[in-house]
Amino acid sequence: MRFFCWFLFLIPVLAHGQRQEFFHPQMGTLFQVILYAKDTVQGKTVAQELFNHIDTLNALFSDYVEESEINRLSASAGTGQKVKVSPEMWRLITFSQKIARKSNGSFDLSIGPLSKLWRRAFRQSQFPARSEIEAARAKVNYHFIQRYPLSKKIRLAETGMRLDAGGIAKGFAVDECFKILRKAGISSALVAAGGDIRVGAVPPGKTAWIIASKGLNGKGETVDVELSLEHQAVSTSGDTYRFLDWEGQRYSHIIDPHTGLGIQHRQFSRLTGPKATLTDALATAINVSNEEERKILMKKFSRYKLEVYESKD
Repeated sequence: MRFFCWFLFLIPVLAHGQRQEFFHPQMGTLFQVILYAKDTVQGKTVAQELFNHIDTLNALFSDYVEESEINRLSASAGTGQKVKVSPEMWRLITFSQKIARKSNGSFDLSIGPLSKLWRRAFRQSQFPARSEIEAARAKVNYHFIQRYPLSKKIRLAETGMRLDAGGIAKGFAVDECFKILRKAGISSALVAAGGDIRVGAVPPGKTAWIIASKGLNGKGETVDVELSLEHQAVSTSGDTYRFLDWEGQRYSHIIDPHTGLGIQHRQFSRLTGPKATLTDALATAINVSNEEERKILMKKFSRYKLEVYESKD
């Protein structure tokens, strides 16, 4: 999940395109779109197409939607059934499995049993029983997600498995929006979904998209920082705001698949690179990794830049 707000310091410019801004609530956040279209009619038409597609993706990927595709797939776990999935689901699972392999499971789409357990813990402000944590953790393993490329089918091998796309779906949706923007001939645009953002070509009359974010100074204090971006995505993840205090210990909503526990180190990370799908998922993987594991992981994604901020609060 993402919780950092992004603000854009851009003056409207009408030359070579008209700046238009649109908002749409979905996936537990507010999608923001800024685009430079040839006129207001094109801008509104394209924005509506983007939001319709985001709604469709939510219906596929959200485990909060009872009849979503991801829930129907999870219901097949342990039955031996190979389930034909949509092209979008196939791409999302393929991306997820790539990151899972390269992160040694620090990012894991099969985190669902632990996600469900910890969501209840946060609602009730009650630490889960150790037996519940271990039972859920036993069902979390990306190796249990079996792909069949020729038929585009998925088999979930373990009974009780649940998929949770919360660590990648927003970034995936942002990248999907850029496919629609390119098809419409719009090159200068921004799409943001909470802490996941991607920008295209620089707006008319500007040298970059200037994004206001948060960082930490040498004293561990939160300070404002500015990012200058062009044709890049950026995702921010951390435990700064959402956590459970229990018996003097603090557990983040970001769950380590290896331990079954919310992470306890105080930090947030920022990933910058070409695609929001990867920055979104990598930001989560980084937060459950130690320093050496981060270095190894980032060598596998050389086009992506990592910044990690350790809080001293």
